[in-house]
Amino acid sequence: MFSSFNTSNTKSSSSYDCRWNNRKDSYAAAAFATTLLPSSTSSSSSSSSSDSIVPKHHQFFTNGFTRNSSNEKRLRILIFAESFPSFTSGITRRFKEIIRRLATYEHDIHVITGCKNAHQWVEGNELLEKHVTFSILPSTEFTSKIDCACPFLFPNPFFYSSIRRFKPDVVHVVEQTPAAMLCGAFARSFHIPIVWSSHTNIDFYLSTYIRPFAVRLTRRIYQFIRCQHLKYSSMNLTVSRDFADFMEHTGVPRPVIVWKTGVDSELFNPARRSRSMRYRMFGPNTSFTEKQMDSITLFLCVGRISPEKNFEFLSLVLERIPQTFLCIIGDGPYRNSLEPIFPTDRVYFYGYLGGEDLACAYASADYFLYASLSETFGQVYLEAMASGTPVVAAEGGQLKEFFLNGQHGYLWKPDDVESAEQAIRSAMRNRHYLSMNARQQALKHSWDSASEQLNEIYHNAVKKSDEKMNFFSHLFRLFYYGLNWLICVLSALFLMAPFVRVTSPKTTVEQQHKTILMKNKLS
Repeated sequence: MFSSFNTSNTKSSSSYDCRWNNRKDSYAAAAFATTLLPSSTSSSSSSSSSDSIVPKHHQFFTNGFTRNSSNEKRLRILIFAESFPSFTSGITRRFKEIIRRLATYEHDIHVITGCKNAHQWVEGNELLEKHVTFSILPSTEFTSKIDCACPFLFPNPFFYSSIRRFKPDVVHVVEQTPAAMLCGAFARSFHIPIVWSSHTNIDFYLSTYIRPFAVRLTRRIYQFIRCQHLKYSSMNLTVSRDFADFMEHTGVPRPVIVWKTGVDSELFNPARRSRSMRYRMFGPNTSFTEKQMDSITLFLCVGRISPEKNFEFLSLVLERIPQTFLCIIGDGPYRNSLEPIFPTDRVYFYGYLGGEDLACAYASADYFLYASLSETFGQVYLEAMASGTPVVAAEGGQLKEFFLNGQHGYLWKPDDVESAEQAIRSAMRNRHYLSMNARQQALKHSWDSASEQLNEIYHNAVKKSDEKMNFFSHLFRLFYYGLNWLICVLSALFLMAPFVRVTSPKTTVEQQHKTILMKNKLS
């Protein structure tokens, strides 16, 4: 169903004043039909051209402007983000922190999402209730303990209506799903500048979810589809230099800008270390005494429990390091199949934790272990470091942004059990040194800086858009970009979807476990 949509800036001109009542799903087609005629969007041009972006690879924008200064325009920002609270992921945590800060600039923000309880996030916060509104649309739903309607919104003509009525100055599209690309096509038909951010390494995921013989073909098709849409965005963002290099190498127009990542260093803090939380992390049925739980090395792993996170690898590592215990915090449909491969006296699956409880868990562990190879950044690394918990993880390009091997923790070669054992034992010899360095490094990364950078990116995108559009131009653009979207979706439907691997989580666990064992036997 559609949520109520109410623009909240009471000082806005009448051209911006629009109030929507609750709508039902059946109104989507009617909304599209009644809004086909183009409307005038506010002019996005700036009188000065000297502020245009210098075309450097991976540019980090400066943060020297003054918030809410008299010469800074308050923007109307439409964000298309299929995953949003109550869904839990690094992407949703990022946008929660960023939107909180964008609201302090008095921007009006409208979020199109599929998470059915998203509106509850702003309740009780006067600033967010004033400046943030939602359209909650039909989407796929996971049957899990996390109440979420994700990850995919169904392509919906309501996107067009939403853009036309809200009249955004800039549209921020997240990822390249069919619905996200349709939203981008509609925004482009209005000649509204698009900021497109890529957070997930879909290229890597294809090797997990596509049949092996078709991975190369489907990867090329996906990269073609991605380029067809990102080439008409005003700004392309991602969250690490390593992934920006990869995107440019696969044809995404340069430069791909690296969007800074932050961490709430007040929430994630070594001061939250708690003996009671530490004992809870051993599980309610533990046979250990409090003295034993104080002395046993406690590892922590936090993340969505899904195949690409490579949890199976940790079961092999634990076999080599006695007198240790692993607490896994997270949930997902993969959990029930994963739990049986871990010994119950060495591992506890805690389930979902958030907020202060999660921060206490980070601080109460001795080390943070992470075996995932698919991360484009990995918010959990910074949260652990801010909590003073050294990171021991698989090597990955995403860690180059903020992590020094031997200074903030240790890295192991991917899927190499012997290398992982050596990395963990090295970390266990000098926890205090690693903990201090990790905390100091994390303090350099703030959400304030990341939101200031994004605010400047939005303004620069708006300054680039100065083309006037008439009725016939709009119709042509709507046809052209809509046809481009349709061709891409049909390509995915007929050339990618038939090769999707449909296997039970249990089968996937067994296969990945056997693969890792074979790799280590051969090495």
